[in-house]
Amino acid sequence: MDIHSYIEKLRALPDKQKKIVLWTIVVILVLIMGYFWIKSTVDKLNKLGESMGQVKLPEIQTPMK
Repeated sequence: MDIHSYIEKLRALPDKQKKIVLWTIVVILVLIMGYFWIKSTVDKLNKLGESMGQVKLPEIQTPMK
């Protein structure tokens, strides 16, 4: 399908349908961007966790009664 014919079909739609098409595209783009953002964040957190290794916490002495 030629992009020019697709744009002409969009121009011929009523305003309500144009809004539906626009919001559908926006939602799809937001979902795709969100997926890649979350995937990137998870990868970065995993790399950070691997680079830190296992952190040894100091032992805390508690008084016994």
